[in-house]
Amino acid sequence: MIEISNLFFNYQNKEVLKIKNLKLDTSKISILMGANGSGKSTFLRILKFLEGDFSKNISYFGNFKPNNKQKREIYLLFPEPILLNRSVRANFLFTLKTYGIKEDIEERIKESLMFLNLDESLLSKHPNELSSGQSQKIAFAIALSVRAKYYLLDEPSAFLDKNTTLLFKKTILKMHENFNTGFLIASHDKHFLDSLAQKKLYLHSGEILEFENTNVFE
Repeated sequence: MIEISNLFFNYQNKEVLKIKNLKLDTSKISILMGANGSGKSTFLRILKFLEGDFSKNISYFGNFKPNNKQKREIYLLFPEPILLNRSVRANFLFTLKTYGIKEDIEERIKESLMFLNLDESLLSKHPNELSSGQSQKIAFAIALSVRAKYYLLDEPSAFLDKNTTLLFKKTILKMHENFNTGFLIASHDKHFLDSLAQKKLYLHSGEILEFENTNVFE
């Protein structure tokens, strides 16, 4: 569980976020909707410790000052794939090492590739040898290999075609089912979000409204 209280964030003298009370169940798939520029990405960056110091406002798994291991339970996937200029395998190994993972390395890599219908031959490729679609899938596969407790996905379908979007949805559901993985997905893509969420959040004028078991698209 991530619990937030009295979180306020300003940018260029403008109040972007004003969240008085919010609980995020890290075992659920939640979606965060809102217009472009509403602060969705900023909110995700704050949750991943990339914006300011909110140690007095955010409790992670019951801890206001999570240690490095607890911080690594949160993984943020950006809209555009970020891959190092080295082989795909080396990208996997770098991320797994960064997250302190030393066991079942090959199993994690193979399983993540399988989730996204990627061939193992891609492991020897470099980013400049990949198509944009392959890069998106590889970045997601690397993220999944970490098996974080909670994933923050920022506009994950922004650059995907219809088939890849469907594959991402199936993969999210499979990760949730197999590992009880939680997701917070920021997007305004109705087709991606529809039928995926167990909880729906809407960011408007800096505040987050919560919806459960309702269709906010109607």
